[in-house]
Amino acid sequence: MNGCEGKLVELWIGLTVMAALMQSIRTAGQKQLAHGLSSAGAAVVRYLYGLPFVALYLFWLVYWQSGAPGVLPEGNTRFYLFALLASIAQLIATALMVWLFRFRNFAIGSMYVKTEALMAALLGVVLFSETLSIIGWFSILLGALGIVLISSRAGLVAADSHTQSIGQKLSQLLFNPAAGVGLLAGGLFALTSLFLRQASLTLESDFQLSAAFTLAVMVLMQTLTGVVYLALRSDQDWRAMALQHRTCFFVGLTSVLGSVGWFTAMTLQPVAYVKAVGQIEFIFTLAIAVLFFRERLTAREILGMLVIIAGVLLLLLAGH
Repeated sequence: MNGCEGKLVELWIGLTVMAALMQSIRTAGQKQLAHGLSSAGAAVVRYLYGLPFVALYLFWLVYWQSGAPGVLPEGNTRFYLFALLASIAQLIATALMVWLFRFRNFAIGSMYVKTEALMAALLGVVLFSETLSIIGWFSILLGALGIVLISSRAGLVAADSHTQSIGQKLSQLLFNPAAGVGLLAGGLFALTSLFLRQASLTLESDFQLSAAFTLAVMVLMQTLTGVVYLALRSDQDWRAMALQHRTCFFVGLTSVLGSVGWFTAMTLQPVAYVKAVGQIEFIFTLAIAVLFFRERLTAREILGMLVIIAGVLLLLLAGH
């Protein structure tokens, strides 16, 4: 590996870690949103309040930074198609996540959503002929196992699970509506990442500007969609946002910082590898739960964290 390649490896890893940390902080911030804000409204906050920060970041890249090109990348049909598909996939996946709250086995569905990295690897190979090493696959599987262990916090099986046979427990995990919805949401989140990577790669700009322009277009599309939806369906959400605009701006800023990391890393590296490293988000989430919400870790959650760390280290030591 030459010096340039080494710097790019360090860059995408650093960006992914930053993205995972910002996503965890943003999620914690969203939990503080209250005062009548609906689930749809909380989702729109990410895009609406993040849009000004995206615009500033893109403006800086185009006009202010040293060697700035002074002109936006020129989009093409393929770019706008993939950007639109990514926007739609993310919005539907988010709606499915909200819908999961309706199910009794919400925790099971959430676990399937968190297999996004594995889904991204599978879909990337099938749809875009991406190739992964054996070590890469093993790392992703370790991460998925760690997430399953960590997901025990929410109680993956019913309270009466001690009376169930192994077959009944397996059936509960595999064959229930929440599992199906969670799997679909995870697949759509994976497609979102794959589509945005394809969109970014169609642009004839450097990787940083390509990623930023892709992010700006997607956030604009999602903001317009969200604003129209809330205008037609929910006046209360607008009042709720006005009452807590500082928290809304905090969620918007951390969301954009995370997205800048994700989008740029995925422009540099196949989605599966980025998502594999990004699974450390769940470690950050647990750390926030312990440090700020005074929750206690179980032995199973600690084991899950160690498994995720082992998977990430394995991928990094292999030189990806």
